[in-house]
Amino acid sequence: MAVTNTFQKMKVSEAKRVNIDVNLKVKDDELITFTESCRDLYEAGVPVNDMLRQLQQAISNKKFSLAISLMVDDIENGKLLSEAMGRFPNVFGDDYRALIRAAEQSGKWTKRRDKFGEMREGILDMLISYLKRRKGARDKVKAGLLYPSFIGAFLLITCGIFAFYILPTLKELFIAINPKMIDNPMSTMLFGAGEFVNKYWYVVIIVLIGLGFLLSTYWKSGGGKQLWMHYQLRIKGLGPLFINMNVGETMWLMGTLFSAGLTPQESLDILASSARNYELSKALELAKEYLYQGIPFCDALKKAHWAFDGQTYMVLSSAQKSGRLGVTLQNYAAQLFEKVDQGVEQFVKLIEPALLCVAGVVVGLIAVGFYGSFSSAVANIQQ
Repeated sequence: MAVTNTFQKMKVSEAKRVNIDVNLKVKDDELITFTESCRDLYEAGVPVNDMLRQLQQAISNKKFSLAISLMVDDIENGKLLSEAMGRFPNVFGDDYRALIRAAEQSGKWTKRRDKFGEMREGILDMLISYLKRRKGARDKVKAGLLYPSFIGAFLLITCGIFAFYILPTLKELFIAINPKMIDNPMSTMLFGAGEFVNKYWYVVIIVLIGLGFLLSTYWKSGGGKQLWMHYQLRIKGLGPLFINMNVGETMWLMGTLFSAGLTPQESLDILASSARNYELSKALELAKEYLYQGIPFCDALKKAHWAFDGQTYMVLSSAQKSGRLGVTLQNYAAQLFEKVDQGVEQFVKLIEPALLCVAGVVVGLIAVGFYGSFSSAVANIQQ
């Protein structure tokens, strides 16, 4: 009986492991806090396994805490920290694990003085800066896109209330006064739309749900995501914003990887697997092939995708000649992130009058319909 219970507990434990491995995701803030705590504890001289045990007790996210306990088991069974993190690819991406692996190989975990007495950032410090930069840029873009979404949703709700409650009442009122008041084309179209929504509201809901389901399925299949990744770089007005954000993330990570001591080939491998934009990910893979063909690093990137041309190519070329790829690329990425911030602010400023124009057109069409009805009523009264 005791053996059976032990076997069942082992099965439950293994099931938990599999479930955590597949499904675990954490917020950017949690990952940044985890990394900062790792840096602080490592600077205090705490061994890696003890460091993880302390973090496991301090983390409020139960799934993340369980994941850390599994990482401790792996480390005590002889695995490196980067290998243990590989169990959770949705939490610790290829870029994260690559920097941890570089720290394991070089020993440059935290800040230290070089032979000239200057303080140099450790790889954990670089990783924290990278995570914060990436999160800041994405939060800016999300905030900028959420604002028009809320306004658009508000307009849809307003139109729905108008169609369900106001139009039917007005139609009854106009018919009671004079049925000819709704004979003009604009009024007929307006009241017809309101009547259809009232009569066949379930059809509207079914169509919307069906469209949502189809779009969701297409997105999950990968086709929708690839299509969006392709066109987001080419959208009139918004394209430069997405280009600066994606290229900025790539340049910042590239600079961090070079500063950590990785070769261009290793860096491109990691960049291709960690890039969020599918099109740029394929371009980075292509650049790696060009690199193996003997094409210089900056020319390989330029040939792989047009996003790495222009100013980006000039920066890469000058950095390659000076031998300061790490620092130069991080500084350039910071400039791109500033452009993202400015682009989001400009987009928000432009979207307000644009949405007001849309609202004005809707109100104008409604006013024209009512004006036609009232005009017909006045003409009939005069007759």
